[in-house]
Amino acid sequence: MATSRLLASRTYTPTPRLDAEVLLRHALGIDRTALFARLQDPIDPKARSEFERLVERRVEGCPVAYLTGEREFMGLPFIVTPDVLIPRPGTEQLVEWAEQWLISRPDAVVVDVGTGSGAVILSLGKLAKGWTGRAIGIDLSAAAIEVARFNRSRFGLQDRVELVVGDLLQPISNPVDLILANLPYLTPAQMMENPELNAEPSIALAGGPDGLDEIRRLLNDIPRVLRSTGGFVLELDPGHAAEAANIASARFPQARVHVARDLEDRDRFVIVERHNIRGE
Repeated sequence: MATSRLLASRTYTPTPRLDAEVLLRHALGIDRTALFARLQDPIDPKARSEFERLVERRVEGCPVAYLTGEREFMGLPFIVTPDVLIPRPGTEQLVEWAEQWLISRPDAVVVDVGTGSGAVILSLGKLAKGWTGRAIGIDLSAAAIEVARFNRSRFGLQDRVELVVGDLLQPISNPVDLILANLPYLTPAQMMENPELNAEPSIALAGGPDGLDEIRRLLNDIPRVLRSTGGFVLELDPGHAAEAANIASARFPQARVHVARDLEDRDRFVIVERHNIRGE
């Protein structure tokens, strides 16, 4: 019934069956294995009422992650609230790339700009083997930083990852080795075309008329703090990757700039690596 309700709704629900299952497991407080073991059992009235409430919220457009309060990322359970963007599976490629980059740079200072729930920097702090350098997550939203700090405590990374409120790289004054950024990059038209994003914070999505406002600002400030052997990665809309790469090339003419594709073969990441470059 719940699946049919979701299918019949006007809400963007590409996975109605999965949504229903996740919400039912949340209402019952059990995992997937236990759910399948209990498929023929009657549902407790209180749990049924909660499940029906969650389904109605989903029909109204509330994302499943906000309804359950959790989203898995890099195999880790992150707490999420409407104050933060829901971590996307595609962003895991950003973390995986950084993990490889850090293998030969165990003392590197890494900054995650627009950290949100802390998914990127906390995953690195938890999973990057051999990396003992400084880790910093920055977000303009104080509410988002509070969510990230909750996740930091959950993973026991209080002494490993610094989380601060600030505008892009403004809190950074000392040299850093790697900058990771998944900044707002949607245009007004893209926002209107994707009503399923309405529940998520617009501050984490809207990137100005051409989607590159925040990316331009970041690129203008990166030379102030990035070491001559450092690098940075931008995750952005596939339609903006070429333009962002051109801007990065103009700003860092002697660096290696390339565009990497995501798992769906779309241009998704602009990667810039400097090699003992000075005077930029």
